[in-house]
Amino acid sequence: MRIPHRLIAAATLAAALVLSANAEDLKGFYAGSGGISSEVHRVVLIDFAADGTALIQQKWHKKHLRTWHARWKKDRDTVTLTYEIAQDTPKHSRLPVPLVFTFKHGTLTATSWDSKTLGVLGPPALSPFGGKDVQHPSVATCQSLNTFDPTGDCITWKSDRLTLPSSSNQKNVPQ
Repeated sequence: MRIPHRLIAAATLAAALVLSANAEDLKGFYAGSGGISSEVHRVVLIDFAADGTALIQQKWHKKHLRTWHARWKKDRDTVTLTYEIAQDTPKHSRLPVPLVFTFKHGTLTATSWDSKTLGVLGPPALSPFGGKDVQHPSVATCQSLNTFDPTGDCITWKSDRLTLPSSSNQKNVPQ
C-alpha cells in the first residue's frame, strides 16, 4: 500500500508545528505583579542572561526592593532558578530553595518556591516584558536591574557609586 504524498506532507507539517511549540524560547526579561490587597501586593522582575545567570527582583508594597542572583536552567517546559551568593551577601546567609516555573505559552508560572523569600502565595505569573526582548550575554556582575534608565542595562558596583555598564554611557547614580 502506497502512502499519498499529501498525507506525508501533512504529517511532516504537524510534527514540525509540535516540535516548534515545545522549543519555545525563553525571553530575556519577565515581569509580573499581584496580591489580594495592597499589603501583600508585589512586583517581581527576572532578567535571564544567555550565560545562565539571572537577576530576580521583588518589590513588596511599601517595602525595600530585594535582589537575588541565580543560575537558571530550562528543561522542556520547566525553568529552575538556583540562588547564588552575591558579592554583598553576608557569609552565613541562608540561600532560598530553588524557584521552579512551568513555561507555557510564553508565561512563567511558579510551581515551587521559598515561602520565606517570595511569600506564601509565591510569585505572580510572569510574562515577557517589552518588544524585542533578547537575553543579555550575562548579568553576573550586576548589582540590580536598572530602574533609573530602562533603556540601559543592569547596574553594577564600581567603587563607592552605582555605575551603569559601559553600554549605557556610564551614568553615575548616587547611593
